Amino acid sequence: MPEIFAGHRVIDLSQGMAGALVTMILADFGAEVIRLEPPGGDPMWEHPAYLLWQRGKKSVAIDWDSEAGRAQARALAQGADIFIETLRPGEVERLGLGYPAMQAANPALIYHSLAPFGQTGPCKDFKPYDGIVNARSGRMRDQVGWQKHRPTFRAVNDISYHAAMFTLQALVAALRVRLETGRGQKLEGSLLSGASAPNNNWRLFDGQAIPEDLYPGELSREAVARGELTADRHESDPYTANPSQICLETSDGQWIMHSHIQKDLFDAWIDAIGFSWIREDPRYQTAPNIPNHDDRIALNLLIFERFREKTASEWREIYRQRPDCAGEIMQTTQDALYHEQFRANGHVVALDDPRVGRMEQLGPFAKMTATPARIGRPAPQPGEHTTEVLSEAPPPAPVIVPRGGNPQRPLEGITVLECAGWLAAPFAGALLADLGATVIKVEPLHGDPYRRMPTNENMIRAFQGKQNIGLNLKSKEGLTIFYELVEKADIVMHNYRPGVPERLKIDYATLRRIKPDLVYVYASAYGTQGPDRFRAAFNPTMGAFSGNSVFQSGQGNKPKGDQSPDPIAGSGVATGMMLGLAARLLTGQGQYIETSMMNSNVYCNSDDAFAYPGKPDRLVPDGAQLGLEATYRLYETADGWVFIAARFDAEFAALAAALGRPELARDERFANWQARIANRAALAAQLEPVFRMRGADAWEAELLARDIGCVRADAASHVRFLHSDPQAKAMGFMVMTQSPEFADKAPHGRYWRHAPVVKFSATPCEAGKPYEGPATHTREVLGALGYDEAALANLAKAGVIALEASAIEPIRY
Repeated sequence: MPEIFAGHRVIDLSQGMAGALVTMILADFGAEVIRLEPPGGDPMWEHPAYLLWQRGKKSVAIDWDSEAGRAQARALAQGADIFIETLRPGEVERLGLGYPAMQAANPALIYHSLAPFGQTGPCKDFKPYDGIVNARSGRMRDQVGWQKHRPTFRAVNDISYHAAMFTLQALVAALRVRLETGRGQKLEGSLLSGASAPNNNWRLFDGQAIPEDLYPGELSREAVARGELTADRHESDPYTANPSQICLETSDGQWIMHSHIQKDLFDAWIDAIGFSWIREDPRYQTAPNIPNHDDRIALNLLIFERFREKTASEWREIYRQRPDCAGEIMQTTQDALYHEQFRANGHVVALDDPRVGRMEQLGPFAKMTATPARIGRPAPQPGEHTTEVLSEAPPPAPVIVPRGGNPQRPLEGITVLECAGWLAAPFAGALLADLGATVIKVEPLHGDPYRRMPTNENMIRAFQGKQNIGLNLKSKEGLTIFYELVEKADIVMHNYRPGVPERLKIDYATLRRIKPDLVYVYASAYGTQGPDRFRAAFNPTMGAFSGNSVFQSGQGNKPKGDQSPDPIAGSGVATGMMLGLAARLLTGQGQYIETSMMNSNVYCNSDDAFAYPGKPDRLVPDGAQLGLEATYRLYETADGWVFIAARFDAEFAALAAALGRPELARDERFANWQARIANRAALAAQLEPVFRMRGADAWEAELLARDIGCVRADAASHVRFLHSDPQAKAMGFMVMTQSPEFADKAPHGRYWRHAPVVKFSATPCEAGKPYEGPATHTREVLGALGYDEAALANLAKAGVIALEASAIEPIRY
């Protein structure tokens, strides 16, 4: 079978998780990835995850201090298809690898710069750590945790994960433009773009004042009931949890996280646990939405008592018999790696690594039937391929014979049919819409059930930029219309559970007969194999499965639900669609593709998604949820909080000197990264009193001036950062748009939304595509198929299509 990126050379000048994930996935699908490193290797090789993230690549040591070494790097880049760098702005120019010089030598080169805060603005030179971005952007201030009235460390690697997914999507879009025009271009991304994913406060209406900065737990009960994103429900506390999202302890001391926002799923769960009687009790019959707080608490206490009657495994077996029950055992990423459902879907591979022996690790990002991933080579030794690669004659610049198109947007001319509800899969459609694709959202006549949360910012973020049609796929006429749309589509994506597409007659085998080169993507929860394949899954349940929740909750604490898994899965679905599009563009083949919420979320936790004898335990946040190690954590100052990132030896030496404690760098307990990890409590005890001697702003100014990673972590909420911070403004991170759906909120419905996540130099994305209501575009889309107004009216009368939004009752949760 062909490999998607066979014949494509990628030069990787990156450090850390984001860039490494990008090039790992490219290598898995056939690209030749050449990693450029300093003599002795990237210091990140001390992190065991590099054995996973660098698999399948070649490593070349470059003497960056010599002109000969820099010339070698330039020669490699001049023959490449893709160049990825994560250096701070200006550093590649110093090395002679800036885009203007590379473009002159290689006009077809796709050049991607991925910096923590982009290429401009007052934060552009900050250290490239997720923690720095999370703290500076207000995400740690907004992070739900066990501590009150202070920032909480954001442990989950969603910043780097999303940035990696956005980079992959942009690279494929740029390859598509190159095939049409013969020209490459420069792409610019940022780690900050990872904060544009749902589950972060962001929306602001024109003329609206920025909301007051509040820590989680400071909201009123009414605000919590409206679903404000900074709500701190403590799902494992019966006095604060909502029965629809509750984490319950079992008889063997394990915890199961539940999410039953849909009433039908909640009812199925109530029946499964033997609580059908609550429908006859006037105190509880409106559950899960119980207006009286005392009654809600009373029901929660009864449910808690019920769950202590069985083990976690016994409850899981009940749920497998009742697949509408959305509940998952809280487990670690290592547990997920060994979970029978994860392995049943082929998400684990084994490689022989020369350093650690037999190694099991995370498998392919997506299942692809025609162009599957081939994972066969372990990570290289630093510099292993230096002689091999540099002894070859420098490859010539690629020459692309243009196909003759001239797209003005990266995905202009690509049509996607989205048959998906709720958050995860629809977020994928929104990402492709920002890239210029025509995304037709096919909704049931009453609309996507997620629209019943009209104040939910996640829903707005995931539904923006699409053409929305109401279509009854259960009717013969509706199916005929859908098939007509398929004939003109490039991609069909759905998130129905297994068996539903076959019953609706929209499965891959059926649609392939209509459109042989169709890219068909199933955005699954649990995949199509294994005992859990039919089960429902939502945001917090997949956070429990993948290790997100346990990791974020802190050492020794009760688990708390994590609300990032849906957007993590959505970014993965978008990457799956783009991999399918790349395969069709480069090999001519359409195919069936499958992503899963399981796999995408474990990819986000890929720093622990591997196993070998003697593997070090994953670093987890301390019980106070301050950070992972003494040089990567929050510190209290005289008047607030700062976040410090100084993990490498040179960074720590600089930090110790700046704090007036240079002897710490000479102390054998702290002499290297691994020693500092082993003795992190002792080192933190040395640093804590020092940081309390001065204010947060003073420390930030002092340490940044010495090029040490330090930012104030409590200056502003995330929404305030987005709409008032000079860095966000310099990047153009937010843009104004308007929607008639919000005409009651602002003049002409104007509101601020995220700009597209990657900048393209030659084919810029269309900024500001708005949110629009259900069935808004039914006339337009079906009119393009030839249906006139009389036909549309008859179809609407017959219950085949919706021409306008129907009234819906909002979900209260």
